[in-house]
Amino acid sequence: YTAAPQVSLNVVIGAASQAITNFTATPSAPVFTPGGTFTVSVTPGPSSSPVVFASTSPAVCTISGNTVTIATAGTCALTANQAGDGGYSAAPQVTLNVAIGAANQAITNFVATPSAPVFAPNGTFMVSASGGPSTSPVVFSSNSSAVCTVSGSTVTMLSAGTCMLAADQAGDTNYSAAPQATLNVTIGL
Repeated sequence: YTAAPQVSLNVVIGAASQAITNFTATPSAPVFTPGGTFTVSVTPGPSSSPVVFASTSPAVCTISGNTVTIATAGTCALTANQAGDGGYSAAPQVTLNVAIGAANQAITNFVATPSAPVFAPNGTFMVSASGGPSTSPVVFSSNSSAVCTVSGSTVTMLSAGTCMLAADQAGDTNYSAAPQATLNVTIGL
């Protein structure tokens, strides 16, 4: 027999698939703070390509590397992508929605001027308070309408006695409503 002619066979070796897993935020439920940050992490697939994070809600949050910067309270929508290489195909994109909660606020320094007013028919005194950082104003009210009434920050005396006042501040996108503050002012004779 003479030598057989050479035959050849081409076998296509496909790229293996890979997946990104364990996409998490630390902390998992961040609270709004101006310029606040949190981090994200994943378990990457085996390719030599890095995982690249992105934000699809830039009005709420932005990301650089694995550090997320908070712009406002709300849902921070993030993605993670990993390209393929010679042995692995690109990983399917994974997403993570992180709820950024509203921050707490408080009303402080609730005072009357003067602090011990003396009754005079239709006499007035002023109240003031330091509100929290929300965009909502502090609103004053009277819980003893037979003794005093409030308009804006001016209290009108109707009789001597204990003028029970309240201060409230609503929340906004980034801050929850402040707990109500109270002030009892003794109106003397």
